[in-house]
Amino acid sequence: MTRLDDIPRTSAPCPGARPSAVVARLRSIRPSRRAVLRGLVIGAAAAALVPLDWYLERRTAAAVPGSVNRAEHTSCAPTSYAEEANNWPSDGPAVCYGGWRRGGYPCANGYHREGFYEIDGEEMESTRLATECEGKNAWRWKGYRCSDAITDVVFASGDTYTGITIAACRLPEGAGPILGG
Repeated sequence: MTRLDDIPRTSAPCPGARPSAVVARLRSIRPSRRAVLRGLVIGAAAAALVPLDWYLERRTAAAVPGSVNRAEHTSCAPTSYAEEANNWPSDGPAVCYGGWRRGGYPCANGYHREGFYEIDGEEMESTRLATECEGKNAWRWKGYRCSDAITDVVFASGDTYTGITIAACRLPEGAGPILGG
């Protein structure tokens, strides 16, 4: 019969147990004092410089004047392109390029409308993009701001589609440089 005291503990090795070859090899490595000191200095320098880098990067971004429009790139457009006809229900001049739908309808406050909206039995949900045009959402072209968004639409038939839509929003007078003449 085995007594409970005869069962080995998990923290104590079995009698005659030898370390594995990997553990034995790791234990045999003895770094020099110089290597240990070098590692400590490199670790301390990294710990001090990374927060400093974060601070300087944040400070640079905050140094941009408040009057600069961070949502729009005033020069991000090809030197010329063939504008595509509007295909939203409301009509207007063809000034923007790209997207499966483009035109003046989805404008809100000078940019592509965001959130949920309905038109002609279609339910749409739009979120502005900031992945194109050097991290900006819009570009200017011939007196308009072409602002893009990713739009999920549920058609009256129940079919769904997701794609990029472009809003051609008329710029107010004195809005700054306008590309495309």
